[in-house]
Order: sequence, then structure tokens, then C-alpha cells
Amino acid sequence: MKTISVVYRNRENLPAIIHLQENLEFIFENYVQIKNVFLDEIKDDEIIEGDVFLVIFEKMLGYLKKHIRNFDKIVIMTRGMDKKSISEIQKIPPNTNVLVVNDCYESTMQITFELNCLGFGHINFVPFVEKNDPYEYYKDITIAITPNEESLVPDFIEKITNIGYRQIGYDTFIKLMETGKLNHKLVNRNLIAHMNNIVEPNASFRKDYLNSYLKSEMLDKFIFNSKDAILLLDIDYNLVYSNHKMNKLLKTDNIVNENNINISEIDNKIYSFIINNDFESKLIELNGENYSTEKTTLKLIDQIVGYSIIFKNEKDIRDLEINLNDNLIKKGLYAKYTFKDIIHNSEGMKQCISIAKKASLTDYNVLIKGESGTGKELIAQSIHNFSNRSSMPFVAINCAALPESLLESELFGYESGSFTGANKHGKLGLFEQANKGTIFLDEIGDISHNLQSQLLRVIQERQVMRIGSDKLISIDVRIIVATNKNLEEEVSKGIFRNDLYFRLNVIPICMPPLKNRKDDILLICKDFLGDSYSDLTKNEKQLLINYDWPGNVRELESAANYYKTLRELPDYIINKNNRLYKSNTELITEVTLQIINANSHTYHGIGRTKILYELKSKGIIISDAEVRKLLQILKNRQYIEIRAGRSGCIITEQGIEYLNEKINN
Repeated sequence: MKTISVVYRNRENLPAIIHLQENLEFIFENYVQIKNVFLDEIKDDEIIEGDVFLVIFEKMLGYLKKHIRNFDKIVIMTRGMDKKSISEIQKIPPNTNVLVVNDCYESTMQITFELNCLGFGHINFVPFVEKNDPYEYYKDITIAITPNEESLVPDFIEKITNIGYRQIGYDTFIKLMETGKLNHKLVNRNLIAHMNNIVEPNASFRKDYLNSYLKSEMLDKFIFNSKDAILLLDIDYNLVYSNHKMNKLLKTDNIVNENNINISEIDNKIYSFIINNDFESKLIELNGENYSTEKTTLKLIDQIVGYSIIFKNEKDIRDLEINLNDNLIKKGLYAKYTFKDIIHNSEGMKQCISIAKKASLTDYNVLIKGESGTGKELIAQSIHNFSNRSSMPFVAINCAALPESLLESELFGYESGSFTGANKHGKLGLFEQANKGTIFLDEIGDISHNLQSQLLRVIQERQVMRIGSDKLISIDVRIIVATNKNLEEEVSKGIFRNDLYFRLNVIPICMPPLKNRKDDILLICKDFLGDSYSDLTKNEKQLLINYDWPGNVRELESAANYYKTLRELPDYIINKNNRLYKSNTELITEVTLQIINANSHTYHGIGRTKILYELKSKGIIISDAEVRKLLQILKNRQYIEIRAGRSGCIITEQGIEYLNEKINN
């Protein structure tokens, strides 16, 4: 426990003395004992004892020279006001004369100075000096401010603003902490609470302390408690700092960080290891575990001043790598589909999947060829999930969707400040994100010659270099690419590099177009339609099978969504397959008129939806738009009436005559 000796002039103002003692005890709690010393009671030959000396006024120093041995242990007290008292002072009108009263002239001048520095310059503060007739000097003043010394205020003052005893300034406490080596966590906590309750002119001192404390706490939290072992040495390899993990490796928790302790004296194995220039490429075994080591030379401009060495546990590195991969998977960088998700019955797809499964069991590059919409990414994801990399990330990118410069930064990443608009922290490239997993490059035939060259280097060297960096990063990535172009033809034209093509085309997989997978069309359609599949007529199913599907599975999905919404096939499928409407318009007209006639006896007639259904049941498949046109033609011929609202269509007398004529003929 440290002793703080507080030196006062005398005992006359005991309430103020008790207040200041409580101030000190609140901050330092049980770390100190407070000893009050009174200048007028000190004997001529007496030496004041204490670890720190807190003096009320600077002018007392001259009297203390022969009573204190270590003058460097003296701290001059500063004071601050309680924040609550400030609001009362703010209510005083500008240019008002206000008497400032305290127990002595020095403290009165201190308060007057503080009030002016706190921004109350618009008030005329008048320091009170005791006179034989104070009324004669201060008769024009009606307001007084005092720190709990109301008894000293002249009787003629009409209003007294009592600001309470002033608190010890936070700069004083900081100096006491430094001088008395009292920088404890609890003391800092109490000081911060104290700072929040008082105001002082020297606000920058408070800000500097808080910033310094925060930085110190952060260093203590993140460095001392780091999972890595951290060692800081001077130029001669003398110990400057070691964190908790390093102390464990050095087999001591009580290292004194003094410059005369050389690391070789503590652990010669570590010293011998780190002085070698090539040690960073090797592992060192400490306490039965392997550590990789990173050494950084610390310089002041061009002068070496020391070294920082970080020891990383090999197991921690592996765990971190696994956690990073887990996070990538959570971000959606994973393969959703497997071979079981591929709906098929055609021989072409069976053969395709057979090849893909065999490719999955290797790490060879795969080139998937096929028209747009055939499901190339579905195959790529299935290969990944069937492989021994299935627990690692699956990263996919469409190379045709991005301009060259952006695609390059996405694939290879970049360092901070590499180009205008770059993330200030830099960015991991997709190859790095896919490490230990699979990267899928769709539309590979659309990349530029520059990117082709870079991709070839990555495949050959299994290393990437971020934009703006000169450091090569080793990667372990399975590469699958896809294209809807004829790359052999692109190679012959010089558009695609032949050496890259041969590197990618190790295992080619050809996806058959949907028009060559007739056995799969209705199976896939059933999956898309769900319960709505049962609404398809035999003729509609035949239309789906007969259609060429230039957009492949993607187009089939769109057609299914259209059917679920409108309960009819899209016009382009009907018009492509059904020639009945174009060649037998009159026949469809007659059949439609018969349907309307059969339903004209009802109150509401018949609507378009029911007409479509009735036509479909008779094997005539036309779209809603075509029915609308047909009804308009019948109306123009005055064969039917089209009523507003839900009444639908009914046949007219002319329509009945037309039908009878057709039947008789």
C-alpha cells in the first residue's frame, strides 16, 4: 500500500479537507493510505514521509524544500467543478457582476480563472478580497458564487449560487498514478467515472488520457491474450516484451522485461532459430508442438531498432483454415446440388453422369460443354459434392458477366490501394476463397487473352498473385470450367489459347441439349409443375415433347411457370407445333360456335376460360389470345354477343342459322 501525503496550509477548513480525502479514497480505494500534513504544524527539522506528496498550492513549495527529500515525488493539486453546478451558472445573464467567494485569496483566484476558462467570459467575475467595509467595495453586486463557503459571503448579497466543494482535477490523479505507480485497472475505472462528473478547463488532457488508456487496454487484450506467442526484442536480441503465450513457451510466467536480459539466456534454442535468415520457411518444435515463425524488422526511418517475432501454432493455423472455410460455406459458397437432383431417364444423360462421377474421384480439370440452359453448373456442383472436397467451399462465377478488370480482381483479389475504388482493406480473390475446394468458371470461352494467360499460370504453378502485390500465394483448388462455345473452333481461329484449352480439357463432359433428351422432358416438367402436372392434356404433353427447346431446361422451367399461372402453354410452343389453327380456321370457328351454342341456355353464357377448356378436350389447343381474336371475329359476324362482366358469350340468331347451314351441308 502506498502513502499519499497531502499538504495543507492549516486545519481551518476541515469540511473541505474531509471532502478532498474522500475524493482520493474514491479513486485509489485500498491501494493507498491518506496522510494529512499541515504546514503550520511542521517542525523545523521534520521530514515528511510518503510515496507521493500532494500539495494544495504551488507557492507552498518554497516552505517544503527542507521537509521533503524527493521533490520529484511532488504533485500540485488542480481542481474541477461538478457538472451539476454548471447549469446554475449558465442561468446568470450576460455582463452581470458576480462576486466569487472562497476561504482564501489563492483559491478564490483559482475559481475565478477556472470559470473564465470554462467559457463564462460573458460574466464579470469579481474575486472577493476581505475588506473592513465590503459593502463600500461591492455594493453594486447582488449575486455571489461560492464553493460551500456561504458564511463568508457578505450579508448584502441577494442571491448565492453554491457550486459545492470542488473536486480534485483528473490531471492531478493521473500524475499521482504515474508518480506513485498506481496504474491499476480499478483505479482507472474510478478515474473515468470521476472524469464524467466534473469539468475542467484542460479538456485535451482528459481526451489524451482516455485515448491512451483505450489503446493500452486494446493492446493488453489483443496482444497479451493473443493465441499467438509474441516476442519483442531490441537490436541486440534483449527482451523488451513477451505476451502470456510466449511466457508459457519460455516456461516462465514471471519474466522481467529488462533490456539486459538476452533471449539467449532464457531459451538458447529459440535464439539460435531466429537469428538464421531462412528460419521463416521452417517449423520449430517447442513443448512438443510445431510453430511457424514470422520475424519483422522494426526500423526508425533507416535505423534498425529491434525485432518482433510471432510464433503461430501449426494446429491453430489448421483450425483457422477450417473455420474460414466454414464461414465461406455459410456465405453461400457451397454446392447445393448432387447427382440425385438431376432428373433424367435418357441414355445421353446417363452417360454424361457416369463420366462426371468418375471425374469426381480425381482432381483433374473438367471442361463441361453444352448449350445455355442445359444444367452445366448442376453437373459442376454434383462433381464437387461427389468428390473428397465436398466439405470445402464451392465458388462459382460467370466469366461473361463481368468486364475484364473487375473479373481479374474477383478471381485473384487485390491489396489495399491497388486501384481507384478498391476496398481500403484489400480483398481475397475467388481462387483463395475456394482453397481446398472447387472453383467453377462458367462461360470460360468469353475471357480475354490476358486473363487466359493468367489462368494458365495459376493452373501450372498452383499459385496466385493479388493485384498490387509481389507475393505468390499457394492454392489447392479443383478447377471446373464450362462453355457453350465450340472451343476447338475458337482455338483454330486464335481466339482461345490452345495451351490453356489442353490444360482445361483433361476430362471433357458433353451435356446433351433437351431436344435430344425426349425421355426427360415430361419428367422434368412434372418436377417443375408439381400438382399442376395432372392438368396437362395428352395433346399438351405431346406439344412439349415435340417442341425443340432452344433454351433447354431453363426454357422448360419458364414454360412450366407460365402454365401454372395461366393454365395454358405459351403461344410460342402452341404455334410452333399446332398447325390446326392456321390450316383449319373455319373448323375451329365452327367448333367454338357449337360450344357457345351448347352453353347459351345458361344465364351467364360461357367465358373464355371454359371455351379454352372445351376446345382442349376436343384436341384443339390454342392460346387465350387466339381465343380472344376468334371471339371478336364471331362478334363482328354477328354470330355471338359478348356481354360485359361475368356474363360471357351467347349465340345469336345469325349464329344459329350459320351452324344449321354448316350441319345441313
